[in-house]
Amino acid sequence: MLGRGIIIACFIAFALVTSAEATSDAQLFWNRFRQAVLSGDSARVATMTKLPLWVRGPDDNDPVMYYGRQDFDRVLRRLLNQEVSILKAGKITTPSMREVIKEKTTLSSKDLQVPNSLSVELLYFEKVAGKWFLTRGYLEDGSY
Repeated sequence: MLGRGIIIACFIAFALVTSAEATSDAQLFWNRFRQAVLSGDSARVATMTKLPLWVRGPDDNDPVMYYGRQDFDRVLRRLLNQEVSILKAGKITTPSMREVIKEKTTLSSKDLQVPNSLSVELLYFEKVAGKWFLTRGYLEDGSY
């Protein structure tokens, strides 16, 4: 009985450490990504993006478009400049995605619900082969 308790405790401790490492790893990526976006360094953002970038509208049946390096700066601008509807303190606000990124200094458990993916409003990120990348974007206006 004591042995089983020790095994369960070790499993829980391992899960907590793994989760903390994933969160820390994601936060380090987010800090670099955020800095690149806020400084307007689209070339640096491109190195943190799995190209071609998957982009679609807000509906599940909207067609997916893929953007390579040649079109990346243009689609990144559109992704960052679009407004996002956010309910905050009982009021709907509409900051741009760039403003959302500026305000989000720390990832929350809402952003990182599983260890290898995170989302911040209209941007989705995945950890691929041990490295984080922007992998998807959603354009609310449906034009892409």
